[in-house]
Amino acid sequence: MDASPLPAPSQEASPSDGPTPALPAASPAFFAIGLNDLRMSAESRAGWLWQGYLAPGNVTLLTSQWKSGKTTLAAVLLARLKTGGLLAGLPLRPGRAVVVTEESAAHWVSRSRKLDFGDHVWWLCRPFRGTPQRDEWLALMEYLAGLAKDHRLDLVVIDPLASFLPGHSENNAATMLDALLPLQRLTALDLSVLVLHHPRKGEAAPGQAARGSGALSGYVDILIEMDWLGRPADDDRRRRLTAFSRHEETPRRLVIELTADGADYQSLGDFAPDPFDQGWEVLHGVLEDADQRLTRRQLLEHWPQDFPAPDETTLWRWLDRAVRDGRVLRDGTGRKNAPYRYCLPAKAETWRQDPIHPDNLAAWFKAQGTELADGETAEE
Repeated sequence: MDASPLPAPSQEASPSDGPTPALPAASPAFFAIGLNDLRMSAESRAGWLWQGYLAPGNVTLLTSQWKSGKTTLAAVLLARLKTGGLLAGLPLRPGRAVVVTEESAAHWVSRSRKLDFGDHVWWLCRPFRGTPQRDEWLALMEYLAGLAKDHRLDLVVIDPLASFLPGHSENNAATMLDALLPLQRLTALDLSVLVLHHPRKGEAAPGQAARGSGALSGYVDILIEMDWLGRPADDDRRRRLTAFSRHEETPRRLVIELTADGADYQSLGDFAPDPFDQGWEVLHGVLEDADQRLTRRQLLEHWPQDFPAPDETTLWRWLDRAVRDGRVLRDGTGRKNAPYRYCLPAKAETWRQDPIHPDNLAAWFKAQGTELADGETAEE
């Protein structure tokens, strides 16, 4: 049988205990409940807003490098709330949202040209002239709560937290908690709250990327860290999501890719392998077996038949990355009469000690003032 709400402590003295000091009456502000009431409270909430990442009554923190796509992901999410469906392969139910944003109205109008926000989204663009005071922050929470009731909202987005955080330091745990606790005004209404935040400087352990006090990461219910799958400077629309959550349904690892039109995200599964990492093993093997420097065309000619050969553009990207990383050496000018040629550093060192290797013979001919004709090798 489930427990009923706990009564006030009895003040009746036990005969064997002697005089018992008077106990204070139970405060009406506290109301303990039993398991059955806990179940009823949990079941009264709607299911996931976005499966695994946004839940009613929960706060989700999304942390990633600035200009890496946090707001883009939030914007696509807001647009897809109009009809629901799938977002990055995960169910998303229709809903209404309000966004508290540091960006101007013009930025959101620009996004609306490719994203169908419709009338299910509201915005508060730069609601404060500067860093808000605590009473202003509390007033904003009350306003959002009223807006949520009037328009039956499902989601509040704060982008980014640092622009609206009251207090003097996000590194102070007490200050951070003092700012975060008022979010309970929103979660008590079964709203999902999505907070966007910047990372700390330098490398951070998984789950500790969020800038400032650890009280922030400890407070939220779902913590998502987003970073590039490839090199940040590459034109790569893929992002890697690593999540830490109070919920088993939250995907711990997921790779997503923004579609070419910028209007949706596709799921690439659990940390899709980098194509370069897969291709490098075969490319390394081809270069390891070579007895001289090879051009791109020659590399493709020597590509093992039991592995699918990359197209020329992909092979160029792999070679260029391998050269930048120091895994491969390259000579030549890239012109028709002097194409780029590639080899492994260890092979080049071995060949350097072989006086009859083509590389050394070619250098000898040049020293003698005898240039090899185009396409002619030292062996010839």
